[in-house]
Amino acid sequence: MAFSKTAKTIAASLAAIGITAASIAYGTTAANAVPTAPTLVDTDLGSLQGAADHGVRSWLGVPYAAPPVDELRWASPEPAESWEGVREATAFGNVCAQPEAPMPGIPSTDEDCLYLNVYAPEKARDDLPVMVWFHGGGNSYGSGEQYDPSRLVTEGDTVVVTVNYRQGLFGSMAHPALDEGGEITSGNYGLEDQQAALRWIGANAEAFGGDDGNITIFGESGGGFDVCAHLVSESSAGLFDKAIAQSAPCGSDWAPSREEGQARDIATAEEQLGCADAEEAEACLRALSTADINAATAGLLEVQPVVGGPVMPVATADAIAAGDINEVPVLIGINRDENQLMTGGMEVLTGHVMTAEEYVPTLVAQFGEEAADAIAAEYPLSDYENPAKALAAVQTDVEWAADLSETVAALSDHTPTYAYEMSVSGTPYFKAFEAPSWEMDAFHMVDVAFLFDTTIFNDRSAEVEPLADLMVESWSTFARTGDPDGRGRWGRAHGDCDVRELSPEGVQRIDFAGVHHLDFWEQLNA
Repeated sequence: MAFSKTAKTIAASLAAIGITAASIAYGTTAANAVPTAPTLVDTDLGSLQGAADHGVRSWLGVPYAAPPVDELRWASPEPAESWEGVREATAFGNVCAQPEAPMPGIPSTDEDCLYLNVYAPEKARDDLPVMVWFHGGGNSYGSGEQYDPSRLVTEGDTVVVTVNYRQGLFGSMAHPALDEGGEITSGNYGLEDQQAALRWIGANAEAFGGDDGNITIFGESGGGFDVCAHLVSESSAGLFDKAIAQSAPCGSDWAPSREEGQARDIATAEEQLGCADAEEAEACLRALSTADINAATAGLLEVQPVVGGPVMPVATADAIAAGDINEVPVLIGINRDENQLMTGGMEVLTGHVMTAEEYVPTLVAQFGEEAADAIAAEYPLSDYENPAKALAAVQTDVEWAADLSETVAALSDHTPTYAYEMSVSGTPYFKAFEAPSWEMDAFHMVDVAFLFDTTIFNDRSAEVEPLADLMVESWSTFARTGDPDGRGRWGRAHGDCDVRELSPEGVQRIDFAGVHHLDFWEQLNA
């Protein structure tokens, strides 16, 4: 680098007192430069040797509970065993058992899977906010290793933990034969795994530079609804301090009742697993191989936790309406075009492009003939790029926006609540599939591609990168302060439509009810 004479003189003078040009560039001095933190840490179970790369320290495949195998299949998680010496923590743990399906999962026959991954800044810090990620996938598919949180760590200055927890029937089976001691204990094993992970994180956050008094749980879709469950679970009280629910309106009927869950799982046991004898059901179920359970349940795209029991005694909507919640700040929202995942996905899976002639018959099939005419008038094809986007708008509004509106109204009566809608076009699509014939917008699940570097989605374009920057900043600031921008400019929600739009252009308040035709739906359903 060529210095001017003046610059050379200044540099020489500064060097004489121990200050380098590099230290000026970074706004620090050699005397107060932040040191690199160690990758060898001590936890309450033993020492962990992690790794460091591109400004991020990581500890992968860390056991937080005992393997849920043999007699611990369909049982509450037990504490993990400690170890002697140093445990290498540079490879992911097993993916929880799940079948192959057209979902963003990883086929696995491993039930020994209760592991988590910790990521922290490479530079030494203390008392950083801790963010605990519960992945989506309908509580049936997916794994923590699919989500690289490096940007939240380096740009957001946080400690991030991604968690593996039991999926599908392994995590949510509610067969009465599995209840123990005459009490209801089945149906929420995956949620209990998450609680066990939170207890481990609370006990060990300090070792990684985290603040055990500032833990934020966040999740998307199935993982977001799990956040809702923890919001209303008495047994989750004190395990976290803030909550973010992405594409998971807590006021919706997302979890089956105990009766519905039992009927679901009794039928599965009898018809798919060959365990029809009620007296022998428990022994039959426990004797099944992991592969047999996967094969028999591959057609079940979602096996959600069950309401009724010590973990989630009542539906989240009822608990929130009654104010029976863990009163922590909440950030909650949806994507503007959630159901484009479904309409676009149908084109990808079938190869058929929806036509204008199919629009009204599809509405009739879903809503009935009388309502279909009114809906088609409210959502005319002329307002949309194609029939698939029109149908997605209808379904998003009635299935997602209305539920978010009701959820925000209920939550904001009892706890600090911030509501958002992600709005963007030209989003990345799944790596494993060809994209639809039309450009996708803010469809269900794509928000994770703006917070994480994932193995699921293609890369973001430069045009949408400002939204990724905004979301990383907002999520990490919320984790740090309980306010998405830390300065009160978002404003807490006070009512059912107090929602902020997040887009590449920034944050703005929108007419959420108008954008999503909520008055129309209220009148139609009156």
